[in-house]
Amino acid sequence: MNEAIRVRTMARSITRLCHFTPARNLVHIATQEQGVLATQHLRDDEKAVLNPTDLERLDGFPDHVCCSIQYPNAWYFQKAREKERLFRDWVVLLIAARYLWLSGTKFCPRNAAANQGQKVRDGIEAFEALFAPSVEGAYGKTFLRSASHPPWLPTDDQAEVLVPDRIQREDILGIVVRDESQARREIARLKQLDATVPRLLIAPLFFSARQLSDSLRKGDLPAEREYDLRG
Repeated sequence: MNEAIRVRTMARSITRLCHFTPARNLVHIATQEQGVLATQHLRDDEKAVLNPTDLERLDGFPDHVCCSIQYPNAWYFQKAREKERLFRDWVVLLIAARYLWLSGTKFCPRNAAANQGQKVRDGIEAFEALFAPSVEGAYGKTFLRSASHPPWLPTDDQAEVLVPDRIQREDILGIVVRDESQARREIARLKQLDATVPRLLIAPLFFSARQLSDSLRKGDLPAEREYDLRG
């Protein structure tokens, strides 16, 4: 455990990580003890249901699970959804913040796939680099922190956290869906397999890259409404 990162996580009021995945993976995650596995640990039949972007792992760390701080990496999330033409439902997993200070966790101040993962590092300095006054991002763009920038929000929206090995199922705090219609679909699928239905939240803004980015940079938190599982 990295105590310095734990302390800085608390100081920045970071309460969770996010990981997005096609909704068709939710049944597997909800019914298997191992939770969310890094690409390297998946069997061939499990890889077959993942979005191809996940399998390429251009960051060079297939033994880690890609996450983001507090909210999804909206731009990469949008790109992944656009590549999926058959199964259109996606979910965002809310994950316990403790993985930030777990031994082996790595950080990248921009999208980890940039330059084949050359910016990926571990340790307290790498963690603090997520919140640097300026970060060189994609397409030659420089991201700057402003006075309205929340302390928990990385300077570049696409900053990533790479968690080693897996996310334990018990550390999934909730599942975010786009709307009530999707919530009902996910519940129906899980109940068909007698799986435990997790805490579901509805947050449409998670699925709109531009709106989410603009809101977060102004310090405006998107609405998250818990879905009543009693229907």
